[in-house]
Amino acid sequence: MVRWGIIGLGRIADSEIAPAISASPQGVLHGVVSRDQGRADAFAQRHGAERALASFDDLLTDPAVDAVYIATPNALHADQVVAAARAGKQVLCDKPLALSVADARRAIAACEEAGVKLGITFQTRFHDNFSRFRELIQDGSLGEIRVVQVEMSSGRTLLKGWRTDPALAGLGTINNIGVHAFDLIRYLLGTEVTEVTALTGHEEGLAPETLALVLLRYGTDVLAYVNVNQSVAYPQADITVYGTKGRVVGRSCTRMNMSGTLAIVSEAGETTLETASYDAYKSAVMAFEQAITAGREPSPSGLDGLRSVELTTAIAESLSEGRTMAVTASLR
Repeated sequence: MVRWGIIGLGRIADSEIAPAISASPQGVLHGVVSRDQGRADAFAQRHGAERALASFDDLLTDPAVDAVYIATPNALHADQVVAAARAGKQVLCDKPLALSVADARRAIAACEEAGVKLGITFQTRFHDNFSRFRELIQDGSLGEIRVVQVEMSSGRTLLKGWRTDPALAGLGTINNIGVHAFDLIRYLLGTEVTEVTALTGHEEGLAPETLALVLLRYGTDVLAYVNVNQSVAYPQADITVYGTKGRVVGRSCTRMNMSGTLAIVSEAGETTLETASYDAYKSAVMAFEQAITAGREPSPSGLDGLRSVELTTAIAESLSEGRTMAVTASLR
């Protein structure tokens, strides 16, 4: 049994993570933390947590807690990962792992030194049939991959709260949604980004971007186009991968809590698979619990989180300098 604590009691923790822990046969929600004691009390009552706390330190000193889920503003993640690791807790951190490459490395190093696991909630990997999608790409069924196109959007849901503050959020819709698209492409292709170019759009009165169009080149010379935004009504949630021997077209499959299809067209003919993303967070939580139990590296891992931060750092540099930027993966 994995006994969980949660810090940061926002929408995802409330609607997805706490229910996922409760639904897991291996997990139980032991404690929750909010600066607002009343909010912690209400959350604990809703989800059956034994303890409602106003201090993260109190959660970390509780010997009944095995693992923590960190869902606080982005700028706080790295320090909280380090604190949790030093307290001997396993750590599942919301994306992004950090707002700088140096802080991401520091968080990973702390977990390695403490001998605890570090996972990141890139839950899009766990949408139905995406593992099969990955196999089709990597076993050569589609030939050599040439182009990937991804659209991800939450609809016209403008940034609010701490996400409007660059000091707390870093980038806007890129850190909020885009990192899932980038991780999905990396997961499917099994290779790293080598260069990136980005353009962004902004809403009046908001500093962070609410629309991003990003072009990427990968180590296998695949080109990718990503459209992530919180600006448009009735968006598509699609992905298309083109190879020299076939393609896969995914409809309504890149965002959570959707039902869609993956249409595979190749020399073998055409096949359509159903896909859904209703249980993606549950699957992500259970995969992390299984990694703890088995003593293996989680997927997605801290290294996956570092790669994501390296990419978003290059995207920010591309936006600042108005040019294509090289993306260099660190050795670790």
